[in-house]
Amino acid sequence: MENSITIRQMQLSDVPFGMQLVLQAGWNQLEADWHRALAMQTDGCFLAEAERPLGTVTTCLFGKVAWIAMVLVDVSARNQGIGKKLMEHAIGHLEAQGIETIRLDATVFGKGLYEKLGFKEEYEVVRMKGVAKTLARIDEEAVPWTKETPAAPILDLDLRATAKRREAFLHSLVSSNPCYYSMLEDGVAYACSRKGRNAVQLGPIIASTVEAGRQISDVMLYHFNGMPVFADIPAPNKAALRWASSNGLEEQRRFIRMYRGKKLMDSPESIWASSGPEKG
Repeated sequence: MENSITIRQMQLSDVPFGMQLVLQAGWNQLEADWHRALAMQTDGCFLAEAERPLGTVTTCLFGKVAWIAMVLVDVSARNQGIGKKLMEHAIGHLEAQGIETIRLDATVFGKGLYEKLGFKEEYEVVRMKGVAKTLARIDEEAVPWTKETPAAPILDLDLRATAKRREAFLHSLVSSNPCYYSMLEDGVAYACSRKGRNAVQLGPIIASTVEAGRQISDVMLYHFNGMPVFADIPAPNKAALRWASSNGLEEQRRFIRMYRGKKLMDSPESIWASSGPEKG
């Protein structure tokens, strides 16, 4: 089948097929996540097909850094080289645009393929899962991040922590999802979220200090009281993992953050929750 496969740009009309793949894999994404990917990178989301759709891959550019995600193949067409073909197409697309660093969050099942394609391991990301519980009190200085919020200090914090500019992505989250920020003597912090099929995905959550990280993360648990939540926490952030455990969240699974090309000098100790496997 591999020789008969063609790859084309993904269209909005392909989103129902993308959701079929999400359901097969048991992933957390909603149609809104596909729409966000297509809106941010119209020419960078791809679909493999023969006589029918078979698989997907998305890319997202942050300057000279790019993220690959949503590498999904229909269960009836797996182990036929389709995932490899999609990845090679995405890598070629990104390299043609002068991208210096390509990153992704790999499952244990995908790691071997990515290593063959030149990706190297950076660090693990731990998915913590549980039910958000109301705290006795929350930091009253944390306020909603809206379109009207002067965002320069928040975006500067994000750049320092992630080593890439993500203004468009963050503004897209703020426009349709609950986000908060605080600027205190204890440090600057912000937290965003998005709805998912299985749970609310907390993240990105970034903080300049440990205390600011705890405070803004508590706000998110308070906001989503009683609801199932996921938090994808970089393993190097021991304080965030302790915070999650102390609030009743338990480890569900792990991802391997990987890169190809120039190694990015980010600061995982400042990342209290990643954005999820779609955007890191």
